[in-house]
Amino acid sequence: MKTLTFNVYNDPGHGWIKVSKKTLVRFFGEHWRKSFTPFSHERGEYTYLEEDQDAATFIQRLKDNQIQPVWRHYYNKTRYSRIRNYSPLQPI
Repeated sequence: MKTLTFNVYNDPGHGWIKVSKKTLVRFFGEHWRKSFTPFSHERGEYTYLEEDQDAATFIQRLKDNQIQPVWRHYYNKTRYSRIRNYSPLQPI
């Protein structure tokens, strides 16, 4: 099984998987935004998929494509992440 590595960011209240928009196009197609909620965020060429519904959707799609995700975890146990201030993921 092939693997792909992703960064996971956690703060005291929430977590996000950092995924490039190119990766989302690869696995979900051109209209990938329809598969995710505005509870995720975006900045530049990356999305930050929230740990609940959107992360589960992404992980399931990886598994459906025989991809094993590998996680690099980054924790901030004392402060909220700046990801919270990034733009909410917008449907187009």
